[in-house]
Amino acid sequence: MDFLKPSLLILLFLFTVRATAANAAACTGQWQLWNAYAGHFIQSDGRVIEHSQKGRTTSEGQAYSLFHALVANDRQRFDKILAWTRDNLAAGDLSRHLPAWLWGQDDRGHWGILDANTASDADMWLAYALLEAGRLWNRPELRRLGKAVLHNIEIQDIRDLPGLGKTVLPGREGFQLDAGRWKLNPSYLPLQLLRRFSRASSTTVWDQVIVTTRKMLLAAGATGIVPDWIVYDHHKGFTTLPNESIGSYDAIRVYLWLGMLNDADPLKARFLNLLDFTNDSFGLPPEKIDTRSRMGAGKSPIGFKAALAPFFKSKQAERRLHRTIRMIDSQWKNGLLTDEPRYYDQNLALFALAWLEKRFRFEPDGRLTTQWETPCTDAAGNPNSSLPAG
Repeated sequence: MDFLKPSLLILLFLFTVRATAANAAACTGQWQLWNAYAGHFIQSDGRVIEHSQKGRTTSEGQAYSLFHALVANDRQRFDKILAWTRDNLAAGDLSRHLPAWLWGQDDRGHWGILDANTASDADMWLAYALLEAGRLWNRPELRRLGKAVLHNIEIQDIRDLPGLGKTVLPGREGFQLDAGRWKLNPSYLPLQLLRRFSRASSTTVWDQVIVTTRKMLLAAGATGIVPDWIVYDHHKGFTTLPNESIGSYDAIRVYLWLGMLNDADPLKARFLNLLDFTNDSFGLPPEKIDTRSRMGAGKSPIGFKAALAPFFKSKQAERRLHRTIRMIDSQWKNGLLTDEPRYYDQNLALFALAWLEKRFRFEPDGRLTTQWETPCTDAAGNPNSSLPAG
């Protein structure tokens, strides 16, 4: 058996120390990245702000932050984020309206909805956060609201595509290119969420969505690299549009969702074997990769590196994982990544690092398990009473 090089042993030691410290912090209710993120990006009324995008707010940002608040057991912020989303993106009633995807300041200086179309990934993370918050916090009203949002997704965001079946479109409008073609986004469909919806829905539609998603992901990842967008053609099957074979800011999430998927999921091993984002020529990783030529370009933001960490861990790519952790650890500034923190980077890191620190996991059926549900123990195995009540 080959011995590890000293440099890797040092990295392994540092990673173990970091994980131990993170677990200890979780036992005392501390999650520094979440607290820093909330302080920088979330207003006191629950609006999540993208400072680098003219102060806009998206349904994605609201939904992601609801999930993070649940993982943090931060019920007060969860309720404020939910209330702002309901009142400003859903006409005051999330049981009847899916949220508009974009809110901000228009050319006349007025603040409000800029685009009323839906974003199905945000809709699904919203439904998931509500279902799991209702279950974990024993709040039936949240569970009922989650099921209402799920029902509205089934009506508005899902279409029955000829020759393919029930498919989640990226939004309610604008993604049918012509009579026989639809534009799809592989990163919008985390399998763990689809598994959970299959249990929660009163219909079989999500079982069908899992089948079509499997087909789409196999086609999207055929070269080992996933593009941001893929087209389904009723006559030709899956293809990419000219000049749109690039994997970048959207596609990076496919690797993140896959890395965090439960190991017992029957599709995880197949997709891990299919995707091979481990080649040194990619530069860990570039900002953009052409999925056909496999040529990369541009320097990626730190969030890309965080997103790939669970993927590398699941693929047992240890050298890549520890190199990634080292790069992430070099970027902390005042509790956030980089001295000019950007919303998207921090969200990718919140998902990835919390999963690595075992703050949460997805069960095979998609249910969420959080660290705060189970009493922590001290070195002698005694329960730690400082754990937040669940």
